Amino acid sequence: MDVLSDILRVIRFSGVIDLRPEFSAPWVIETPSCSDFADTIQSETTHIVPFHIVAEGNCWVKAKPDIRQALSPGDIIIFPHGDAHILGDRLDQMPTPIADLLPAPPWKEPPIFTYGGGGTITRLVCGFLQCEQLLLHPFLKSLPRFMHIQVSSEPTASLLKTGVQHIIQEANCIQPGSICLLTRLVELMFIEILRSYMQNSPDKQMGGVLALNDPIVGQVLNWMHADPAHPWTVSELAKQVNVSRSALATRFTELLGQPPMQYLTQWRLQLAAHHLRNTDESITKIASQVGYESEAAFNRAFKRYVGKPPGIWRHHRE
Repeated sequence: MDVLSDILRVIRFSGVIDLRPEFSAPWVIETPSCSDFADTIQSETTHIVPFHIVAEGNCWVKAKPDIRQALSPGDIIIFPHGDAHILGDRLDQMPTPIADLLPAPPWKEPPIFTYGGGGTITRLVCGFLQCEQLLLHPFLKSLPRFMHIQVSSEPTASLLKTGVQHIIQEANCIQPGSICLLTRLVELMFIEILRSYMQNSPDKQMGGVLALNDPIVGQVLNWMHADPAHPWTVSELAKQVNVSRSALATRFTELLGQPPMQYLTQWRLQLAAHHLRNTDESITKIASQVGYESEAAFNRAFKRYVGKPPGIWRHHRE
């Protein structure tokens, strides 16, 4: 079972290129947290994951509490939790809020804008990935607050480098079909970054990455994802991986922040939301597919998790 593919199939991010800035030294700009910035760019959800690609030139990024990183051409930075951050050719002057520099939305295409003192040029391609808060998975929640990808040094550099080059080229010359193509390219870029991060993350990085690779928790995730409707119990799962119930519960909670049965319930309801959003299957059928013996039990569980019964939630998504 390819658990990461299963997660990304259900919890799909939508990629957007929203800005194509050209800065000239000296310049320093500040981007607020995603919850504050979502209204500015008229995002459909407040959970947005901002990223920046350095298309030309060099700059710095700074974020609390201790992020301070030099950036070079081709570098990608991602803020998985949507933290506020500062970008500039230097970090010793007061930043200008990015919202003060932007034209009023909505935009037919990602706007190009210039800002700075007329010196050395730095060009960025800026965007975000958006996902309903409801569908966020513990794996994605466990990602670090800041990710810096130096494309030239990645083990999968050829694939990622090609994708980034296409993003930069397409963003610099918007033409018919570019918005759709950029959306797909950004999504593929994020998947490739996640895959590389999984394979190369240092051991000290706890959470979803280690969970998928863990000899105990990884096997349990495989069983859950291969057959989510099965009436799993902690005892049965522990037996499958030949450990005690307490050892499984402790290790699972350590890596994913929740016990196995809570994870399974959340995953079943995320699967249900995926079916509600993307199919016209009956609620009774969806309930059965994700492991609920009755529609009434499913309705109660879904309402506790989402705040609305599944029928109302589906109607509001249409």
